Amino acid sequence: MYHVQGTHVVPGMSEIQARRARAWEKPAMVAALLVIPYLLVNFYAPGGRWEAVADAFYLLLWGFFVVEAAAMIWLAPDNWEWVRHNALDVAIILATAPISVWPREFEVVQVLWLLRLLDLLPLFHRRLFRITVIRFAFILWSLTIFGGGIAFATLESTQEEAPGLLEGIYWANTTVSTVGYGDWLPHTVASVLLTIPMQAMGVVLGAILVAGILPKFDREFARGFSAAVAQQVTSIATDVDETEENVEDIEADVEAIAHGEVAQDRVLAQMARDLSALKRHVGVDAGPAATSGAAAGRTS
Repeated sequence: MYHVQGTHVVPGMSEIQARRARAWEKPAMVAALLVIPYLLVNFYAPGGRWEAVADAFYLLLWGFFVVEAAAMIWLAPDNWEWVRHNALDVAIILATAPISVWPREFEVVQVLWLLRLLDLLPLFHRRLFRITVIRFAFILWSLTIFGGGIAFATLESTQEEAPGLLEGIYWANTTVSTVGYGDWLPHTVASVLLTIPMQAMGVVLGAILVAGILPKFDREFARGFSAAVAQQVTSIATDVDETEENVEDIEADVEAIAHGEVAQDRVLAQMARDLSALKRHVGVDAGPAATSGAAAGRTS
């Protein structure tokens, strides 16, 4: 949450401070995962028997975030520097405080607790599964449409045809994906204010997906290009080997003529055949050479 590497350890901590800070990692991971069921319970709880459970759930999570932040401020070498670099986390804690003066609609700010999952992704990467760019994009997409869907359904709950959770998630997905069918529209000022950042989030998510997918295509293209080059190199190497064999045959024919081991006409005819084969390998027309070789044989 508090470091670029995703751990609770910040630069400048002593070994003892770092060990105490790491002790918060697992509880923070559990609390971040509990945000999802809390938001579901809180969405369906008002006016029902689960309302007391939702309130207790809320106080438990908010209290943990406050205690965790206080512990990190106490452990950090520079308290104000920590607050300055974690202003968003502090602002979310303050905005979701149990203060009765907040209007009911302001409760949707609690969906920002989902950002804790993004803060702790490096911990998930180290302890649970590998986080790639594409996986990060889909995780961010899922959290955005889930949180945005709950917020939209909550803010539109007073309408005559109020959307349910599924309709809220559907609206969030069409908004983020910039499809915008228009079958579900914001009718309140709060819903409109929610729509604006959701639309902007679609551009960000699209850019992240492109950044994650393009390198994969580049790697596939590089593999295909490398395979084609390797095939060409293998073909050239085969031609070189055959050419060397033909040259060796010609050298053997020349040696035979020099030592008078066989009749000259037979050697010259064989040389003509070897030269013809050699020129075929290098792409030269061997017709004249073969003709002159045969004529030389007849003359001899």
